[in-house]
Amino acid sequence: MMNATPPAETLFCRRDEVGNIVGITQESLSADQMIAEHWQAVSSSDEQVRQFLSGDTDHVNLLSQTDVGLARVLEDLIDVLITRGILQFTDLPQAAQAKLLERRQSRASLSNRLQLMPMEEENGLL
Repeated sequence: MMNATPPAETLFCRRDEVGNIVGITQESLSADQMIAEHWQAVSSSDEQVRQFLSGDTDHVNLLSQTDVGLARVLEDLIDVLITRGILQFTDLPQAAQAKLLERRQSRASLSNRLQLMPMEEENGLL
């Protein structure tokens, strides 16, 4: 039977279908949360926990490796929907608006920094 109040140094982890750790939290969880959300108590000294936290496993970041690309796809999709009048920017939640504006400003800033000098017409050199 699961201990309802694990020691303070205990972490909670979720595992995938083959038993690899896919998430870790230090939050206090009730027994009901642990069961419903499939968390299990683990020790911080557990080898799999240490590997997960150090990023020393191949499976740890499989989804996060695609997150950046997917974020760009979603930004572009939102821009297309807004341009076509299907979506209004103000229809989005405030938090989403703020994130999109922050990303646009960051991309614009980076774009300005990455501008190459014009090429010389005679020899094509920078």
